[in-house]
Amino acid sequence: MKIKPNYFIIPLITVSVAIFGNYFTSQGINGWYDELAKPEWTPSGSFIGAMWTFLYALVTATVIFFWNKFKKTDRFRLIIGLFIANAVLNATWSMLFFGFNLVGVSLAHIMILNLTIIALIFLLWPISKKLSIALIPYTGWVSVATLLNYFILIMN
Repeated sequence: MKIKPNYFIIPLITVSVAIFGNYFTSQGINGWYDELAKPEWTPSGSFIGAMWTFLYALVTATVIFFWNKFKKTDRFRLIIGLFIANAVLNATWSMLFFGFNLVGVSLAHIMILNLTIIALIFLLWPISKKLSIALIPYTGWVSVATLLNYFILIMN
């Protein structure tokens, strides 16, 4: 197996997104967020962290596989562009929600984030059902986060 630069670059992007998001999450988690009214079903911090770790690994593997397997067509460039937009939206949601405490803005932001995942699922489906299906847990988890964001907005 030939080692390609994307085996390092794509995970580096993922780690950068995680570090950026974690920086802002850690700013708000032990103060502002703790004081918010939240629904009873709010997952624990350790569960949320474990889910994000799993999902970051899953999405990273999906992007690496996609990058290496498929021809660099217009559809390919669109999908990669959506993955990049998704990474930016993912990282900046934490900044808006935890860093700046903009609960309403972050709700609109996370809805757009989820739309990018849904678009990726639909765009990947005709060329790789497996890669498309691999993103379903990601959209499921972001849907839970969207719902939690919504309840925090209306409860506070």
